[in-house]
Amino acid sequence: MIAPPSAPLSLVCGLLMGSADAIPGVSGGTVALILGIYERFIAALATAVRAPMLIGSRDGRTELAAALRFLVPLGAGLLAAYYLATKLLVGPADAPGILRRPDTAPACYAFFFGLVALSVREPWRRIGAVAGRHWAGAALGFAAAAAFAHLPHYGAEPARPLLVLGGAGAIAIMLLPGVSGSLFLLIIGQYATVAGAVHDRDIAVLLLFAAGIALGVATFVPALRYVLRRYHDGAMATLTGLMAGSLFALWPWKINYEPKAGPMTNAAPWATHLGWVAVAAIVGGAVVVLLNRLERKLTEPA
Repeated sequence: MIAPPSAPLSLVCGLLMGSADAIPGVSGGTVALILGIYERFIAALATAVRAPMLIGSRDGRTELAAALRFLVPLGAGLLAAYYLATKLLVGPADAPGILRRPDTAPACYAFFFGLVALSVREPWRRIGAVAGRHWAGAALGFAAAAAFAHLPHYGAEPARPLLVLGGAGAIAIMLLPGVSGSLFLLIIGQYATVAGAVHDRDIAVLLLFAAGIALGVATFVPALRYVLRRYHDGAMATLTGLMAGSLFALWPWKINYEPKAGPMTNAAPWATHLGWVAVAAIVGGAVVVLLNRLERKLTEPA
């Protein structure tokens, strides 16, 4: 039996996932997959969704309590990291964070490029026996993520009711490794609004967005759980392609790093940033090695 992660380890996983979720192009699901907790995470969410049906029986309450012991510290770490990461990376309108400044953004994107590039093998190695259909699934996932990364961004301020749909779509996409919920929000023009609401404590915006997240979890998680259980190897192959395709969104050099200023289209490398970009990409790859060690700790036999 695989031991569930302790509360401190769950908190660490949440911190890592929340930091990733704040970056347009990186998915918290990717980090969960690297850590080896992805399927356990989806299973725990599916259990939480079934809470009304489980609460009436002793066994159900035991199952629900185990899921919450994992999800509560994970969620606390995720929210805390998202708040801090958006403050550092995005920043307020009058003081752009390091992800919006052309002098620092390439290295920031390069770090996550290196992290994801070295992690592509993680879902692939979870396939039992590789067959032609798995290569086809990986190709399909790659094409979908690449096309998603090249969608045009919508820059107008979103209408309040659309925040519910944005929350539902973002959490559904965020749960898929290789497809970024933050990038989805950027594409539909809600990223700056939601990140700003977190720091400005705009309760109305946050409640609408949270309602969308609850809707997305309730509708998408059971379906994802079913696919992972019924078509595990095919799902892992498709997730491999999604992660590889997401590298287009993480290309370090772009013609623009300010979402509101126009499309963040990839550009040719800039010689002045090559050194820092190379170092950042190597550090990102090194983090994968450390995360793999953490995965082995999380999956020690009970």
